[in-house]
Amino acid sequence: MPQARLTRRAVVGGAAAGLAAAVAAPQHVFAHDHENGRDPVPPKPIPGGIELAPGQLIHVWAPGPPEVTLPFTGATLQGVNVESTTIQDFSGFSAVAFHVGTATAKDGTRYDLETDVRAFQGTYLDRTGRRHFGTFGFI
Repeated sequence: MPQARLTRRAVVGGAAAGLAAAVAAPQHVFAHDHENGRDPVPPKPIPGGIELAPGQLIHVWAPGPPEVTLPFTGATLQGVNVESTTIQDFSGFSAVAFHVGTATAKDGTRYDLETDVRAFQGTYLDRTGRRHFGTFGFI
């Protein structure tokens, strides 16, 4: 049986399909609030996160067993009790997937591939304290 090859086209297509599914979900959080005639207030980010460089913090944690180290970035997962969403005051469901592999370009060039893909859906408080329901995608 031939070995399946992960191509750049398949990765980009899969990511685009996932993002399109998140955007098409009901009551998209970034849509205009027609009922009240207001633009939505963004959710509050979780406190803390990963510091990429001095002063450059992204409000995200890497959930998963701490004995797992991703092969290309060398990042270590931070435990099973860390926040999997990026939204503070969130109650709902979340899904997290880390993909690791290689991609081959049309010209034969091989690329290392690591992704962190997440989707979450539920209720949250915005920055003004109003409760909302939303569906989010994080790639």
